Amino acid sequence: MPTVEKDVPFLSRQEVEIRAADVLREHGLESIPVDPVVLANRLGMAVYNAKFSDDNIVGMIAKRGDQITLLVNQSDPPFRKRFTIAHELGHHFLHLIGDGEFVDSEANLFRLPQDDQQDITPQRRREIQANMFAAALLMPADAVRSEWKRLHSVDAMARKFNVSEAAMGIRVGQLGLD
Repeated sequence: MPTVEKDVPFLSRQEVEIRAADVLREHGLESIPVDPVVLANRLGMAVYNAKFSDDNIVGMIAKRGDQITLLVNQSDPPFRKRFTIAHELGHHFLHLIGDGEFVDSEANLFRLPQDDQQDITPQRRREIQANMFAAALLMPADAVRSEWKRLHSVDAMARKFNVSEAAMGIRVGQLGLD
């Protein structure tokens, strides 16, 4: 069980967006596409492909002392792995405050972001926030808005940002660009 705050703080989408933008800026990752493995490595985290005993597990982050390890399901496609790594980084930056781990299943990764997080369980709130962080990290709002003016195509945007068309479609909608 991870060492996390008992009450997961309510973070608005804007607060999560700002945290992700700050992380990108602090680590010099402002070009597109963002490589979450590079960020993890710059933070001293090891990232490995893994075969999990449960096929529904897509990734995990584990912290033991100063050692932080990210694992992603080796059989997942590249877009999924990138999002999973960004999601686990979201747990790192938003939730993991001591030794512990987060194990994420497919259900966690596909939780739709909600602006009103007040009436949900702390676990669900953490997963939603980690997803919002992942989207903001891989598809920074300013870059998406700028490229949308030029490309105006979810397919072209997905290729540019190296994400799935589904993820880009959701992001474009969240930013009110569709």
